[in-house]
Amino acid sequence: QRVMALGLGLGLQNENKVSSEAFSLTNIAGLQLWAKNKTGVTTGATLTWADQSGNGNDFTQAIVNAQPAYNAGDGGFDFTGSNNAAPIYMDMPNPGLSFGAFTAFYVLKLSVTGVNEFYGLNQLDSDANNNIIQLFGNDTAMFGYVYGGPGAADRVNALPLTNNRPTAAKFVFTVRKDSASGATISFKNNQSTMASSTTFSSAATVDFNRIGYRLTGGRSVEGICYETAYYDTGLSDEDTTSVINDLMTRNSI
Repeated sequence: QRVMALGLGLGLQNENKVSSEAFSLTNIAGLQLWAKNKTGVTTGATLTWADQSGNGNDFTQAIVNAQPAYNAGDGGFDFTGSNNAAPIYMDMPNPGLSFGAFTAFYVLKLSVTGVNEFYGLNQLDSDANNNIIQLFGNDTAMFGYVYGGPGAADRVNALPLTNNRPTAAKFVFTVRKDSASGATISFKNNQSTMASSTTFSSAATVDFNRIGYRLTGGRSVEGICYETAYYDTGLSDEDTTSVINDLMTRNSI
């Protein structure tokens, strides 16, 4: 089996490796939640996207008009169409997952309009203004932001895929925070990578509370999430690249 090591632009070299065993996200230590594409989904009165990490950290939504639309054909959860009055999101297990360091991966396809807007991807804790993962975009560009605190130095951002419209295809969005609060975010598709690094957050830990929506001041993410995974450590460049490669292969990026 051929595994492509594409690199994040974080010091890795591009290379091809041949592996005798199939890679799985569970091969890397620290996996706490894995909502896998087309796996473990139950629809109905309560929408559930079951965790494949073995930890029981399922995404759920029991409020029918707050449920993202699920497409069984491609395994995508569509959060498009909400606003502050009627958010679309899925909850983490109460009280959420708490990490001092983490690496979070999202496979996304966005449907942004020509208007500059902020889209909340993940609520990190109860402070909706200062602890969030969100995207800012229009029909030509897309920024990724992580707010880990109230100050300008607490923000990490990157402009991805500068030669491609962000709505053109799926991509992998990665957020990585080490125990010293050094943070990196990156975007990867089959054509380009963009990464940005800085330090953020005075908080010792970060609590992941929900996916799809920032509690106040922004809309649900305008687009589709196909897969996501959280590790409770800042993964190495090599392990981060291995996860991204696996996500890209499974989601036909």
